[in-house]
Amino acid sequence: MRYSRLYAPLAGLVLSAVLPACGGSNAAPAESASRPAPVRVAIATPAEFLSEIRTVGRVEPDRTFVLAFKTPGVVSALTVQEGDKVTKGQLLAELDPRDVNAHLRQAQEAAAKAARELERIRALHARNFASDAELQDAHAAAKSTHATAQAAHSDRSYASIVAPADGVVLRRHVEANSVVAAGTPVMTLSDMSESFVLAAGLADRDALRVSLGDTARVYFDALPDHVFNATVAEIGAAADDRTGTFQVKLKITEDAAPPALTRVALPRAALKSGLVGRASITPAVSAGVGVAIPVDAILEGHGDRAIVFVVDPVTGVARRTRIATGRLSGEMVAVTAGVAVGDQVVVDGAGYLADGESVFIATASAQ
Repeated sequence: MRYSRLYAPLAGLVLSAVLPACGGSNAAPAESASRPAPVRVAIATPAEFLSEIRTVGRVEPDRTFVLAFKTPGVVSALTVQEGDKVTKGQLLAELDPRDVNAHLRQAQEAAAKAARELERIRALHARNFASDAELQDAHAAAKSTHATAQAAHSDRSYASIVAPADGVVLRRHVEANSVVAAGTPVMTLSDMSESFVLAAGLADRDALRVSLGDTARVYFDALPDHVFNATVAEIGAAADDRTGTFQVKLKITEDAAPPALTRVALPRAALKSGLVGRASITPAVSAGVGVAIPVDAILEGHGDRAIVFVVDPVTGVARRTRIATGRLSGEMVAVTAGVAVGDQVVVDGAGYLADGESVFIATASAQ
């Protein structure tokens, strides 16, 4: 029980009333009953935590590459698995070369045929057996087929996928022998910059308060002894069609655990893509600061309505007061109506009080 610290003072008051009666004192019982009740109070303070924006998101690499083939075909080989580390220029996937080579040969043969036809028309034109229009058409056909052959040769070089940078394979989107269209994602690769972001969604009212560069703290249940600093690096320009939230990306900079935690700081490289984290963003645009009181001051509560006792510092009278509550933060609760900053609320002894009863403060506590 939270009132156990009051038993000693309350017992003292009871004994002071009983012992004189046993000793034959003429003091009236009403006189002892009128003594102020002992209570412990806390001072209502500004609810600084209300200015924070809280959200939940997932860890992602700061930079990723979605790799695809430029040309359609059948995937003949995938040389890496998810989670593998790769180096720049390493072969990752290949298409079956037979289709690509056949297309290249067809384009080269068409270009050669157009070139021969151009020479024939040019010779006829020199002897006035071919018109200027025929010569121009032959020139155009030769240029067109030559360009097609060059494109086919280029496509042949895109029939394999190599790593654009040192990185880690995050996901394989297809398997060997799959038929893929041009541009179909084959593999997602992260770079090795050891830089991560927390991608999270914000409601519209919060997204409007956030600016690039705002600071944040990120917490992970998987890493309970670590707190990471972060900054807002990206803010979505449009809401997600499914969730209605605006995506923000918080760039995680370093482990910022409290100094009391005596252990080696955790590097960002220890983070893994997909970890779920909780973020507290401190926006440059404040939403205003409310009032906060300890949860222990709540005597009765239902929904966002509750009862507390507020002590008048002048008269020493405790008044039963209805309040409206808001967000919780640890052992504190926000109050949206009924209590002002600086008010004294009873945190111990309220269960023994009646409205308008006089009290004396046994121990004051400023929260």
